[in-house]
Amino acid sequence: MTDQPWTIDAIAHTIPNADTRQNFLRAVNLTPLPDLPNVLARWQRFVEQWRDDVVPDLEAVLEYARTHDGQLPAEYADDGGTGDFLNQLRANVQERQNNAA
Repeated sequence: MTDQPWTIDAIAHTIPNADTRQNFLRAVNLTPLPDLPNVLARWQRFVEQWRDDVVPDLEAVLEYARTHDGQLPAEYADDGGTGDFLNQLRANVQERQNNAA
């Protein structure tokens, strides 16, 4: 996506979570036209950060799993705190969504 201009459709397709994507579409549809460029710019920054910071890490983990019979790297092993981790991850995603909107 780096060599093509961002579109509303491209931003929506880059958002990794259905609820977040719905929040984006709702914001775009309910924002008054004069404010729309600022809303779109915030969401563009959100998806660019996702693409640049998170996706490469995910791809590295997937590559590791492909070459290690589906096993995750040791730092991703479940230490019994997976529920706590997922709750913190959800809180972090919600905070990013609130900052993007």
